[in-house]
Amino acid sequence: MANVIIKSLHTGGKLQVAKDELIHQVQHVEKKTFSRREAMDFTTELQKRNMDLVIIVDDAGLSTPARPRMVAYMVFVHLKAGNAVLLHKICVSEGYRRRGIARIVLEVQAERLKKQGCTKIQLWVDEGNIPARRLYKVLGLEEVSRVKDYYAVGRTGIQMLWGFSSV
Repeated sequence: MANVIIKSLHTGGKLQVAKDELIHQVQHVEKKTFSRREAMDFTTELQKRNMDLVIIVDDAGLSTPARPRMVAYMVFVHLKAGNAVLLHKICVSEGYRRRGIARIVLEVQAERLKKQGCTKIQLWVDEGNIPARRLYKVLGLEEVSRVKDYYAVGRTGIQMLWGFSSV
């Protein structure tokens, strides 16, 4: 079973909230954001043991019966070869975009992974996704390869690598 980590947008701390409701929100945003071909089947994916689903929640003024709002989510796959992790997906909910949230949560999660012995994070990004490519460059990821038609005909995939020494 996948490791589901729920974190506060405001404090960074782990939260004890209704996991099923948040996973439902993730699935809704996933279908709304990604094409049918690129959307993840979380029902199947959450059965895998080598995966982390990190959900960031806006818990400002949250009272116990309130419905928490999902701000962003990331899917990491722990690779068998070495201490590497694949950032399979990162998505920020529409109302929270362009606020630097993706950068903050990626930096925090990279620190968590480093403490667990991870030495590199790799990912694939669509050549046409300029905002994501800009973010990854600022964080220090390096382009290592390109694959023509990786996502679909005419959509080149760029493989990027974020290497660091283990703590």
